[in-house]
Amino acid sequence: MKKSIFTILTFAVVFSCYQGPTVEFEDEKSKAILAVFDAYMANDMQAIADVYAEDAYVFSNSTDSIPIAENLALVASHHEMFDDIKCVWGDKGRTAWVETTTYEFGSVSRAFFLWTGVGKASGVAVEVPTQISYMWGDDNKIRRSILRNDTSAMLEELEAAQSMVSE
Repeated sequence: MKKSIFTILTFAVVFSCYQGPTVEFEDEKSKAILAVFDAYMANDMQAIADVYAEDAYVFSNSTDSIPIAENLALVASHHEMFDDIKCVWGDKGRTAWVETTTYEFGSVSRAFFLWTGVGKASGVAVEVPTQISYMWGDDNKIRRSILRNDTSAMLEELEAAQSMVSE
């Protein structure tokens, strides 16, 4: 009987201390992600790099990762292929919906937005729903990010640009 009571009390103490994850929207990490979007639209890759750890890596619609420097070169190429680039969420002028969830093991920020741009070669307006997850390290730098979207319209624009060069 004493053993059962002790076991029940132990579980009660352990589980009563667990608060679960917290979700924030206006915290420093969420604000840092919004600043990344501002830097992206200004084509300021250095400002983006400053938020990432030097050895960070990115999964961009793939199970294979690439180093952050390689990813930033790809991101900068958006500005070579598209005009009028915007990231928008809703109709109130927000760049993105950003939330940061803190777990026992660390923090993850998630951004949801609609990427838009007009192809320089094709003149076609493109809209790409996008979601990016950012995993934070203990040093308050992004250690890894995972991007999910459909890049087919961007690839079509790349093909249009390449066909113009070959003509």
